Amino acid sequence: MKGVYLIGYIEAKEEKPLKSVSKIRYTILKVCKFMKLNMVKENFHAFKNPYGITYCLILSQSHFIIHTWPEEFKIFFDVFTCNKQLNEEKLVRVLSKEFKGKVKEIRRIEHK
Repeated sequence: MKGVYLIGYIEAKEEKPLKSVSKIRYTILKVCKFMKLNMVKENFHAFKNPYGITYCLILSQSHFIIHTWPEEFKIFFDVFTCNKQLNEEKLVRVLSKEFKGKVKEIRRIEHK
């Protein structure tokens, strides 16, 4: 089975949305819907000092995880999927748009 693993981070312009569990949840579910990734389970942890959120989605195709570091204006993402139709450029573009930021680094690992 073929799989694609993407990891990277986005630099955001605002700190406040990166501290909001509801904003992170709304955004990650919107991205999944747009990308046709099917969520089957979710969980999160909100850190208090320093602030940050780790939000995990278990997908029918594998997983999608977001980690926020508000004090550094960064959102790290970790996506693994066996979805052969995943458009990586579109995923990165949508993440950047939704988090109102710019992708600073992305790495791709392919399992054939």
